[in-house]
Amino acid sequence: MNFGPFRVVWKRSAVEIQITEVVNHLISRGESVAPVTRAMDLIDRALSTNPTEAGESRPHFERIHTEPPLTVRYAVHEEERLVYVLGVTYLLPRHLRG
Repeated sequence: MNFGPFRVVWKRSAVEIQITEVVNHLISRGESVAPVTRAMDLIDRALSTNPTEAGESRPHFERIHTEPPLTVRYAVHEEERLVYVLGVTYLLPRHLRG
């Protein structure tokens, strides 16, 4: 879904591999996947409206943005009005950390 002037595209492996692994892990533990889908929606909203101000800059023209329980690594292509999500990391909730 597009919420702003930038189109957000998630790299196929970020969704098919990384997000799927997280969702399968949560389901196997009997936990809700709602926080993951909510975070993906919030990430889409933030990156589609103002991606250069969202998150923090990193080397090689990349940025990171966190909406717990997910952190995404992304690149902004301003001339094409495109944000490309390169990878996703799942942050284990504090109460589940050892």
